[in-house]
Amino acid sequence: MNNTELIERLVELERSMVEKRDVDVKAFEEKQKRELVDYELKKTWESNGYSQALVDVRDILRGESQNDEGVEDDAH
Repeated sequence: MNNTELIERLVELERSMVEKRDVDVKAFEEKQKRELVDYELKKTWESNGYSQALVDVRDILRGESQNDEGVEDDAH
């Protein structure tokens, strides 16, 4: 193998390594995007869940408050 062939093979090796790196970087970026979307979705679901829980508690407390008022009204 002469120097020219060796250089050509090294250039091909470098090119294939760069391509592989680019593919790996792209895959990593896609994974990061998916994880971010999953995190944002989870955060939204949790936020909505907490909001709904507060609404449910408020409704329950209002219902108890109305029941207490109703009992007082019935007693009079």
